[in-house]
Amino acid sequence: MKILSVNVSLPRKIIFKNKTVNTSIFKEPIDKAIKVEKLGLIGDKQADLAVHGGINKAIYLYSFNHYTYWSNVLGKDFSKDYGLVGENLTIDDINEEKSFIGDEIKISDVVIKITQPRIPCFKLSIKMNTKNFTQQFIDYGYLGMYAKVIKQGEIKKGDTLELIHREKKTMSVHEISKLIFNKNDNVEKMKEALEIKCLSDEIKDRFCKKLVKLGHYETI
Repeated sequence: MKILSVNVSLPRKIIFKNKTVNTSIFKEPIDKAIKVEKLGLIGDKQADLAVHGGINKAIYLYSFNHYTYWSNVLGKDFSKDYGLVGENLTIDDINEEKSFIGDEIKISDVVIKITQPRIPCFKLSIKMNTKNFTQQFIDYGYLGMYAKVIKQGEIKKGDTLELIHREKKTMSVHEISKLIFNKNDNVEKMKEALEIKCLSDEIKDRFCKKLVKLGHYETI
């Protein structure tokens, strides 16, 4: 696995449906080495800290492999549009089915830990200039992944990713994504996910609320 592009942005205001929206989804590639701190990349800031950013969502990784899918679906060549869905790191080939919650990945002198899949919001449709794109993204099921920073340092385009640790009790990023958005409630799998110590509190809270609605109060 290799970084094809490192992408950052600061919040900016745009007009959407006659309203001002503050967003940082329009990431731009940066060619120089960039410092990685606990809350993410230097030069990258989140617009809405209530739902974006924080320790467990410091860096967002997305596979370049998915660009071809979206090019075919939307009839546009996205092969040079790094940062396409607002990712910080465009990786040549990172697979949600083979990446697991708690995976520790070394990039240069930086170490990150996978914490959860991406939960997309309406701003993704704005970024892609396509109505209902957020739902299309969810339906596709390959959402990319967030990571926390375990060891700070610097990264740059061309750096390789090395898996250095995998938890014994975990689930793939893709499995977690399906549990979040699949309409067929899998109670036992959600309970299993709650036992994954590296899964972010945000996702655990989603599963707890879902289980309570299904009458499983023991998870509170």
